[in-house]
Amino acid sequence: MASVDVALATISFKRKIAYKTTWVFSILFGGWSLLAGLAVWNHLIGDGELGGYDWPAMKAYLIIGFLTGTLAWAGSDWEMANRILDGLVAVDLTKPVDFQRARAAEYMGGMTASVPAAVLGTAAAVLIFQPAPPVSPLAGALTAFSLLFIFPLAFGISYLSILTCFVTQRYLGIQWAKDSMVAFFSGMMVPLALMPGWLQVLSWTMPFVHFTTTPASIYLGRVDTAGALGLIAAEAAWAVGLWAAGRLIWGGLVKKVTIHGG
Repeated sequence: MASVDVALATISFKRKIAYKTTWVFSILFGGWSLLAGLAVWNHLIGDGELGGYDWPAMKAYLIIGFLTGTLAWAGSDWEMANRILDGLVAVDLTKPVDFQRARAAEYMGGMTASVPAAVLGTAAAVLIFQPAPPVSPLAGALTAFSLLFIFPLAFGISYLSILTCFVTQRYLGIQWAKDSMVAFFSGMMVPLALMPGWLQVLSWTMPFVHFTTTPASIYLGRVDTAGALGLIAAEAAWAVGLWAAGRLIWGGLVKKVTIHGG
């Protein structure tokens, strides 16, 4: 099965980079969003600090948010959703390939296509804006390690969202809701430290927080080494939990489709 996974991921990767204009535009749009965020927060913070972030730390936070946002939205939600909306899932059920695993391989391939541009964009932002460095080499390494979990987390959340297509027969509104929740509860839009206490607690009970707040907290030393390892363990637990939830829900939906002759 590993060879099938690699083949599906490779096809998805090639399909993603084939549309170079769209690919480049998505990165440029993210760059403009980063510039806008830097301008707003520079005005708000000035020479002081806000929520425990001074200006160099906020620059680092925003650049990390740019990197994680670029990766989080690089997958192929619509390709998965259209297999359900167009009825191709009926064909998938006749193949000796696990549906969830096949979609995961394709999704990871699509996300991988965004990595070079995301890394180059982040490197350019670091050189131009000179944010705060990681509090220690270990914190930098743990931050990089935590970023790897964005891949399975993004797939798990997207996969659960596309399964709703069996019920809604639509995906656009679901995608908007999913993207909004990721942007808000991850801290991409506003750092969690600036939110009310109850909203911070709520955010930490969901997987979205690990897209931006977790790597930023590790990088800036807002948690110690033990805390960083705990956050990474939570990321891993969410990745496994989302996968298991997807498999459980898929099993129930397939039974209903079969009952109705699908």
